[in-house]
Amino acid sequence: MKKLILFFTVLFIAGQSFGQFSFGVSPGINLNSTYFGYKINSKIVPYIGLQFFNANFNLTETGEHYDWDVNSVVNYTYETDLSAKIFIPNLGVKYFVLQQNKLQAYFSLNISKPIITGKIEVGDDPNDNDFEDEFADQVKAVSIWGGELGFGCEYFFDDNFSIGGEFGIRHLNFKYDYTYEHSFWNPDTGLDQNTEIEDNAKLNSSPTFTKITLNYYFQKRE
Repeated sequence: MKKLILFFTVLFIAGQSFGQFSFGVSPGINLNSTYFGYKINSKIVPYIGLQFFNANFNLTETGEHYDWDVNSVVNYTYETDLSAKIFIPNLGVKYFVLQQNKLQAYFSLNISKPIITGKIEVGDDPNDNDFEDEFADQVKAVSIWGGELGFGCEYFFDDNFSIGGEFGIRHLNFKYDYTYEHSFWNPDTGLDQNTEIEDNAKLNSSPTFTKITLNYYFQKRE
């Protein structure tokens, strides 16, 4: 059950003679993104982009249990705080293939490497004393790569501003490799026996996406 906290956190979770500096933003349903690029020869725009996700989760459990230290039923409160951040830098290129008056069509390709950080703080529950270190190790065991291939169009209102729409396919590769020690009671020997357990998970997802882009160009186009 505890490992599911990590999986859902990650999956919630669950591209002329002179150049032009360009900047764009993409409002979206899940994550908003921005990019910085440089337009070359009126057709090619290499760019870097960034997406960011931050989440904080608090779980508080209250009730009664029997405390053997005082030999009485007492009230208790267990509190768990989870914080997680996902940085998604990406590197890509946009190539304009067609121009008709103020309308330009393009293909876009990018790759990304999400970076995950997270920690969990558990209250006074004696059963979860080691969970904080275990969660930190589980975060380090996650590896994610992604990429996008899209086709879109931009309408230029003037030389420095355009609005566009893009449709494409987004690929996500998720891997989780975690090894930990575990002990169990062996009835053949009457003793506890130590063993090493490996958890391996893989996920490949390729959904389509749509987005609107607002683009700014800071030099005059030829």
